[in-house]
Amino acid sequence: MTQPMQGWPQPGPITAWRTLDLHASKPPFAGYWSMIPLVVRIDGFEHRPNWGWSQFTVPADRPVQVSCSMAWLWEFGRAEYLVHPGEAPSLDYIAPAQQWVSGSLAPRGQAVIKGRGAQIAMYAVLGLFLVAMFGLLALSLTL
Repeated sequence: MTQPMQGWPQPGPITAWRTLDLHASKPPFAGYWSMIPLVVRIDGFEHRPNWGWSQFTVPADRPVQVSCSMAWLWEFGRAEYLVHPGEAPSLDYIAPAQQWVSGSLAPRGQAVIKGRGAQIAMYAVLGLFLVAMFGLLALSLTL
């Protein structure tokens, strides 16, 4: 379980509110990610929104810690971002292409897909294995 930063949520009354827009997406060729639930933590409070667009009401007069991850057998693809007062609260979360790397949480348009090289390498090895298997099968049928 993720621990919130020390001092979060901050004490004292909240004087103003703003809407945090979060767009959570999965990388191409990772269709199985849509079956894994998304976990969003805002100042340590957990939410379970669907993939796609979500909106959250957050304080406007103080920094807000946002953390996104995916929970299956364990939590993976974790990424964090601190939204400061006065900053446009519109974030993108892109799940990683592989579960062994972190996700990307950044302001709108700045998030990147992480783990793409490992995903391409895995598909290339799988493709070579299948070509070798069919090649051996074809060779055994001709002999």
